[in-house]
Amino acid sequence: MEAMNFNFLCDEPPPPSGASVGIVGAGPSGLAAAGYLSCLGHAVEVYDKMPKPGGLMLFGIPGHRIPRERIEAGTLRLARRYGVVFHTHTKICCSAPLFEEEGDHFCNEVKGLGDMVKKHDAIMIATGSWRSRRLDIPGEALAGVFSGLEFLFPIRAAHYCAPGVKAPDVAGKRITVVGAGHSAVDVAHGAVALGAAGVDMLYRRTRAEAPCGSLEIERLEASGVRWHEGCAPTRILGEERVAGIEFRRRDASGVALESLPADIVVTAIGEVATPPFAKELGLESVRKGEVRWLNMTAIENVFVAGDALTGPSKIGKAIYSGLRAARSLGNWLELKAENRQTEFAGDELISREADRFPGGPFKDAPRVRGL
Repeated sequence: MEAMNFNFLCDEPPPPSGASVGIVGAGPSGLAAAGYLSCLGHAVEVYDKMPKPGGLMLFGIPGHRIPRERIEAGTLRLARRYGVVFHTHTKICCSAPLFEEEGDHFCNEVKGLGDMVKKHDAIMIATGSWRSRRLDIPGEALAGVFSGLEFLFPIRAAHYCAPGVKAPDVAGKRITVVGAGHSAVDVAHGAVALGAAGVDMLYRRTRAEAPCGSLEIERLEASGVRWHEGCAPTRILGEERVAGIEFRRRDASGVALESLPADIVVTAIGEVATPPFAKELGLESVRKGEVRWLNMTAIENVFVAGDALTGPSKIGKAIYSGLRAARSLGNWLELKAENRQTEFAGDELISREADRFPGGPFKDAPRVRGL
């Protein structure tokens, strides 16, 4: 199986530039940046809290969408051929207390961003989206309620013999999934594969408006999943454990309060970006383009890319963001002695190569001021 080629910019490792770059996050954006910057001859070190590089590509997305062998082969090539150093089980603190984000329990070492700034000539923040959105309804704290990441993450992590991580016990149980994005679809398919007695999927809008698309819903229904549209959860039922879910169903006849029995409820309604020190880094200004240099934060040598900047997005967009930020960082390293900005022109190479990664063509790439 062909490895993901993060080093498309060069066929052979270039001579060392003498500059050091630290990348925080080994997901699609961070790995794309690592490949680009290592092709410029920079010494690249990548820090990630997970036991293996790959981020949610590896630990949150099922293998039928992105084969883990491709990711592993690509990161191995980065390390062996281009000298990229991966510091796994390491978290750069912090946008939240430890154990508040998925995967934090893998962390064996915590480093401060200040230490990183001193160690490297430049830093790239590409921490992705590791915290799930919540419904904020009564009963959400009951045993048996999971977020999408909490449900999907152990299924992939169990492949790596991660200590204390087991796939969810859903065999013979009734599962209700809230949401209709790709994460919700993956949860439903995962529950079926793990032997659930029945899977119901609730979505507040119609089939035609579902982010996953009608074809995915048809596939779910063909596997036995029951689709419910126009349903907005109001309460998760139970005393200590989940017993069911209550929701308002809206259809042509009006609005009615209904409920379904459930042993497990999974709220797969999206994730939240988890950059460290978002306020101190001035990420809102970066999003608006109110910066001295493309993708540079309020700290002069710290750049940001991917979901940490834009919020949750598709893999292709995260990769593209990592490539653009890496190019900006590379130009800054080269020209910082002259203390001047420069215009960047021509995205053709990056756009063409980004299309080769999972996520599809980047036709809807957001434009950034100055490009």
